[in-house]
Amino acid sequence: MVYIRIFLFGIGGAVLVALLWLLVGFILPLYGPYLMARLRGTGGVSSAYIASDSILIAALIGFVIAFLWGWYRFRPA
Repeated sequence: MVYIRIFLFGIGGAVLVALLWLLVGFILPLYGPYLMARLRGTGGVSSAYIASDSILIAALIGFVIAFLWGWYRFRPA
């Protein structure tokens, strides 16, 4: 049962890191220039592109980090 909890902890870490990657890599570059243009009263266009491989790599890194953290935290001594 402990190993299932560690695995689910890793999955949760993967999801959180993938969402963070989407926020930093897509949402901020897309809306950042738009919000700055609205504050200055100028016009402009912004775009962003993220491939699925970068999201997968971010999720894999998040899974490994969360899995190892859960391994040391939840495993009986």
